[in-house]
Amino acid sequence: MTMSAPTVIQMLIQIANMVTPVNPYARTAATAAARRGKENGGPQQQPQQLEMGPQSQRQLTLQDRTHKMQSESHRKKKKGGQQTLFGDAAFDPIKDCEKCRGKAYGRDVHRAHHPRCINNRRTKGFSEATVALEREAKRLKTLFSQPLTEAEKCSGQYITKEACHTFFAPKGAPAGSKTISITTAMPMPMEETRSSTATENYLSAANLSSAVTTIINDPKFAEEHKDSRVPLAMIAFARVVVTKIILDKRVDVGCHFDGLTTSVPATEEMEPHYHSIVGQKLLNVDWKAMYGIDVPCVKCGKAVLANDRTNFSKNKILFPTFVIDGPPQWCMVQSMQCPRCKWRVAANSCETLCSLPACARASYPVETKCALNKNSHVGRSATEVMDLIMPTYGNGDLCSRTLYNAVNRACIERVEN
Repeated sequence: MTMSAPTVIQMLIQIANMVTPVNPYARTAATAAARRGKENGGPQQQPQQLEMGPQSQRQLTLQDRTHKMQSESHRKKKKGGQQTLFGDAAFDPIKDCEKCRGKAYGRDVHRAHHPRCINNRRTKGFSEATVALEREAKRLKTLFSQPLTEAEKCSGQYITKEACHTFFAPKGAPAGSKTISITTAMPMPMEETRSSTATENYLSAANLSSAVTTIINDPKFAEEHKDSRVPLAMIAFARVVVTKIILDKRVDVGCHFDGLTTSVPATEEMEPHYHSIVGQKLLNVDWKAMYGIDVPCVKCGKAVLANDRTNFSKNKILFPTFVIDGPPQWCMVQSMQCPRCKWRVAANSCETLCSLPACARASYPVETKCALNKNSHVGRSATEVMDLIMPTYGNGDLCSRTLYNAVNRACIERVEN
């Protein structure tokens, strides 16, 4: 079909009217108007944007919030509104010291400065405890600066027989225990009569092994503790120790525990479960029962903490203490509460350990600075090594791998035996 030239031209004009060409370099109407105003010397008009993007909206919201917080912080700041650590009003010499206040207003007050005032010559603004410490430090400095006299050198003035007998005398049994005299029937080269605290029901290693094995073979026991992180044999051993040693008044606890610790003894015939925990340690962290110590309340300081319950008696769980020379040590921790202020604290917390005598505190194998309120503790043998490693090679992954490697190594050695 042949089309004439006028027809083709008419069709091209129609197509041009239908599609408008787009210039990619053309400016928007607002930008073009602003540019023309600038070229003509008139005032520059900012282009008006009809719609605001989400980024601009967020930026405006953040700016409004910042200005609001700044305005509120300015209103909160008041002159003389400084507070102490416990929320009380801080001491201000112009307000609280009568002599400084009178001097500020041109009056002479004939009295001493306030004890908390910095112009007080005796206290220098410090508390009574700080003043007493400085006085004691000054006294000791004067005492130690003087040489010893001849009478003080190598003096045995206080080394008497009574003092030696009191110091080396055996410690008595805990309060509430009974003393039973046991006489052996067969002649022995040692003393035939010995005094002990109810040792007629002493549990041998064979009795402990059989009792633990009986508990482990119970299907209900395995189902009850299937999700526990503690080995089943260790839970069974802790149950036997609690029921047949700690709670039984006829058994001497001191014969089975060394301070706070008792170890799983070995026997000639052992089941595999019992053999896997031989040598592991169980701690009974109860200062009242094991040492007869009354722990004072650190919070109020007016009462003695009372024993409530242990983590094993309530939830049948044990507290792990990771060491570097083998598997973790498992602890039965006593929970104590103050009858006056109702403050509750664990027996192995840093607050409790710091209030104990040094001889009792050393029986718990954790440094006081590491006895934090966590789900586990790191033993003294591990922290001593970490203190040497961390300053030069501060890698927490190395420390954790070292502890878990000790557990794995002990397990492999037990399997080989």
